[in-house]
Amino acid sequence: MDNEQSASDRSRTDRSVIDNAFLILQNQERRYALYFLLEHETASLEEVADIVTGWPRASEYGITGRETRDQVLRDLRHRHVPAMAEAGIVDYDEETDTLSFAPCPPATRSFVRLACLAETVP
Repeated sequence: MDNEQSASDRSRTDRSVIDNAFLILQNQERRYALYFLLEHETASLEEVADIVTGWPRASEYGITGRETRDQVLRDLRHRHVPAMAEAGIVDYDEETDTLSFAPCPPATRSFVRLACLAETVP
């Protein structure tokens, strides 16, 4: 009976991890923040906002205004970072204003890597 319960608990946990990962990855700004953290592990929220603002426009040689970047920073700080932290994917240190990849389940990192490859490799 104990083995059945632990298998059942693992199944629920696995589904939860998958659900959280896909929920987080459905938003482009969160994906770009996570792609950046894949390479850098830790970054200031300001750096992440710069990347998230500029990345989608880089292939178009577009320039964004300060207002757009400031809006992205606000969205990260008030919506996206809390959602990613609640899902256990990132850690946010308010004191240093830094964001880092949390020690999340390996499946979550795998989903982020696969999404990054699918979205960024021509």
